[in-house]
Amino acid sequence: MVASTFRADTTAGIVTVLNGVIAAHPTLLLRAYPSRPANVTVDLPAAFVENRPETVSHDSQTRTRLMTPSVIVVREYTDNAEAMAAFDILVDFLVDAFTAAPQFSTGTIWDTFTVADEEYVIGDYLYPAVRFTFSDVTSMDGRT
Repeated sequence: MVASTFRADTTAGIVTVLNGVIAAHPTLLLRAYPSRPANVTVDLPAAFVENRPETVSHDSQTRTRLMTPSVIVVREYTDNAEAMAAFDILVDFLVDAFTAAPQFSTGTIWDTFTVADEEYVIGDYLYPAVRFTFSDVTSMDGRT
């Protein structure tokens, strides 16, 4: 049996979408990472793939893997209304970019995600952030 690369491929696909946003709008999103970087406070706003919980189910012929990955987008803390407006524009661009990518890798599909404002703890500080959670990234393969 060949090992599945579903987790790695899904993460890479998400980062590809993020890098596409960086290429199109390099001043709105500065960095994208496949996992939380050691120093996330450098070059903000930045995005990274965080949690990737997964449910695996089987029947007699198939294995279905359902992943619920999250992408965190962190921005600098500021009271500046202009900076907040730019962050809102970035979130809208990300919504459009993710919508245009219904498959993060070959053999996967997803159809629902949520966007939630939150604060992200880094050291002793809370940074404004947005969490994108994909509720149903799915891969099915044959079972022998």
